[in-house]
Amino acid sequence: MPRILKDIKITEVSSVDRGAGRGVRVMLMKRDAGCDDYDFDKRLDDLTADAETYIKREFTQEQRDNLGLVRLSAESLLTVLNDILDFSKIEAGKLEFESIQFDLRESLGEAIQTLSFRSHQKGLELVFDVQPDVPESLIGDPGRVRQILVNLVGNAIKFTEHGEISVSVAAESEQEGKVSLRVSVRDTGIGIPPDRQEKIFEAFSQADGSTTRKFGGTGLGLTISTRLVEMMGGRIWVESEPDKGSIFHFTCWLGVQEKVTPRPRIDASVLCDIPVLIVDDNFTNRRVLQGTLSRWGMISSVVDGGKAAIEVMERATREGHPFPLVIVDGQMPEMDGFTLVKHIQERRELGTPTIVMLTSIGQKGDASRCLQLGISAYLTKPARQSELLQTLCRVVRKSSQVESAALVTRHTLREDRSRLQILLAEDNIVNQTLAVRLLQKRGYVVTVAGDGQAALDALEKQSFDLVLMDVQMPALDGFQATAAIREREKSGGRRLPIIAMTAHALKGDQERCIAAGMDGYVSKPIRTADLFAAIENALGKTNSATAELSLEIPLKL
Repeated sequence: MPRILKDIKITEVSSVDRGAGRGVRVMLMKRDAGCDDYDFDKRLDDLTADAETYIKREFTQEQRDNLGLVRLSAESLLTVLNDILDFSKIEAGKLEFESIQFDLRESLGEAIQTLSFRSHQKGLELVFDVQPDVPESLIGDPGRVRQILVNLVGNAIKFTEHGEISVSVAAESEQEGKVSLRVSVRDTGIGIPPDRQEKIFEAFSQADGSTTRKFGGTGLGLTISTRLVEMMGGRIWVESEPDKGSIFHFTCWLGVQEKVTPRPRIDASVLCDIPVLIVDDNFTNRRVLQGTLSRWGMISSVVDGGKAAIEVMERATREGHPFPLVIVDGQMPEMDGFTLVKHIQERRELGTPTIVMLTSIGQKGDASRCLQLGISAYLTKPARQSELLQTLCRVVRKSSQVESAALVTRHTLREDRSRLQILLAEDNIVNQTLAVRLLQKRGYVVTVAGDGQAALDALEKQSFDLVLMDVQMPALDGFQATAAIREREKSGGRRLPIIAMTAHALKGDQERCIAAGMDGYVSKPIRTADLFAAIENALGKTNSATAELSLEIPLKL
């Protein structure tokens, strides 16, 4: 049994209700042991990560269910604590906002992807669409924008049993150097009675008492989101009808970058004027995908199912214009995506179109089925625009090759990125394991150092593209190690991006990280979207500075 589980002495988990009692026992453990907040957070972080790791091992189904409830309870307790901490900082006027450069589509796209598993577990479609008039490179606090979005989408998933959840982002107005964005989250859930629509934005309030009993939660999420939106110069409101669903809207003002960091651009000219057939039973998915492909110059046709797709393909072939590219939804009623592809392959008169499959739920064995059926690419929804563009450009270019090409997936796209070397300075074994797993899945090469001195020794032996630096470590802490690195750089050489990893989230701690020469920070427990957004931002700052020194050299991240 993992160390943290031994500490808390959880011997039995038979229901979700036990989770509340277990949370109380953890609080008592903290009081009796005299743990400080940092140690308490680390213990909860360890509990969540340990459960995540052990749940994948060989256990009986009952043991796996028990560990799943351990993880659920730990995550729920962390959510409660984070909500209370945020609310208390807001009430005390201690909550501060960052003002950093970030890519809106990538930042929010990462957040949406972290929520997709929860929505797909309930059989819900999750659609994400950013309008073309929204600037790509903005200035503000991406973490707070994501926090609001995650809260709204999380609520939508919680209160929706069937149908879909769609997220749209549009530019509402612009002033000199600033843009007002409007983000809308629409669901087909239980809805909210008119007399409760104002009440839900108050602290510790939900639509009614039964909602708290059935779905849980602190009732602080919308209150915190409201305050955050107001601090960004916007407003938040809801349109809802009971039993039909809700639309939550919020607006916020963000700066627009004047000097955009040079980035490698994917040449979409290969897609121009290519006919493509979109097959998806969900209207919102069809509309969003058709709009995206049209902006890339493609000529798209849409149908809502397999039978209609075959009919349209037959007609196009008779007219002498067969579809060279077909994008198929994996989950459709009557005829799913794999069955449709099999029919297309058996009907040789339909030609040999390149097929891309988009699926809400990835199943074990899907890759083998794709290879057997000759499917060229396989992506899970919601695919970010950059992923979809890269995928389509690749399969279109490879369609002219005689030899069979490997299946394109999200993982192969990540492997195509330059293999950036990251040094992880972290003394906690659980945090090491979690961070290494996340970074390696992203395609990074990771070297681990157990403390600040080990990090300095590693930098003497090889070069790295970025350092993830834990703040609290034995021997030499993160601040001391960063100071030593910056001192070395004074004698020449490029500035090495350093991101602090800290369990502290107070204004003073964040300012201390920046003052110590760090380029960014992420709070623990590690959240995927926050980690990768911080990495992209730190690398972007470094490349921007390099570009100012040598504008004639094209930079590639």
